[in-house]
Amino acid sequence: MARQRENSRDWLERHLRELMAIGRSIRGYDAGLPSHLPTYEKGYWTALKLVCLKYYIPVYLNILRKMGWRVAYVDLFAGPGLNLIGDAKVPLPGSPLVAVEHPGTRWPFDFHVFGDTNKDYMDALKKRLRFYEESEKCKLYSDAVETVEMDANELVKELPDLMKEHSIRHSLVFADPEGLELRWDAVKYLSENLKYSDWIILFPSAGLNRLMGRQDDASWDRIRDFIGPNSEVLRDNPTEERAVGLYRSNLAGLGKDVSTEIAVVGTGSFHYHLIPAVRTTKGESPWFQKCFPPAKQKIESLSGEVLKIVMQQIEGKQSMLETN
Repeated sequence: MARQRENSRDWLERHLRELMAIGRSIRGYDAGLPSHLPTYEKGYWTALKLVCLKYYIPVYLNILRKMGWRVAYVDLFAGPGLNLIGDAKVPLPGSPLVAVEHPGTRWPFDFHVFGDTNKDYMDALKKRLRFYEESEKCKLYSDAVETVEMDANELVKELPDLMKEHSIRHSLVFADPEGLELRWDAVKYLSENLKYSDWIILFPSAGLNRLMGRQDDASWDRIRDFIGPNSEVLRDNPTEERAVGLYRSNLAGLGKDVSTEIAVVGTGSFHYHLIPAVRTTKGESPWFQKCFPPAKQKIESLSGEVLKIVMQQIEGKQSMLETN
């Protein structure tokens, strides 16, 4: 009952505290390596997508692993495995390592697939994964991970066979492109060939707005490739609300429950939407209804400035503990 009464700030602190502890561990591991590894450096709002992922993973694993299903985590834009957030460079785990750690549940994923086109990022991620291969806290075995230096739109074609090879029944797919790199035909292919899957997709709203302000055919070809069917209706009335609604409608046409989206606001005009797309079931995905609307309410009440303050407070308390 206590957690139901949690306000947004306390909820955020609870999740950030765990993520920051993981981030410190990864950074400590990096410090012992002979060479500097690349990191992903973004604003404070970036932490909210990681909080959302961390929040959903225990819900997902507690249900499906208890059913006896073998499950996988797929990260189509994996990155280097360590984020440095805001001007204070607060270390947080990248999305792949949030999945490996699976905080909040004792159930791990049975298999992980991490893909990215950036060779330096993938090399760094592989080195950071060794921390978990050596760790008794969160042991990771090499046959439980596939790291692939490949474009996400090509990687999806490999996934059905990979899941079959590892006897995977259900998958959680995290898609976090910086722009419009994830084509609709890839989303459609994977949904049709990996039917037992849930998605969390980052919809790059600010970038799409800029692109919709152009009139050239090349820009609108990119928009159509990203959003999918019926995109041409946006050209006469190119609003963000219509674009998000059309994308959600197209996901629903693939058999996904997309009854909400979560707006994340950064600084200036920067913002994006997180779209959870859960496989629709006969029971109408009750865990979806219980899970994401409360997260939406909390996340949309937060800002990058609030994240900065909470992180500073957590770091201050941590410093006091270390000196006592």
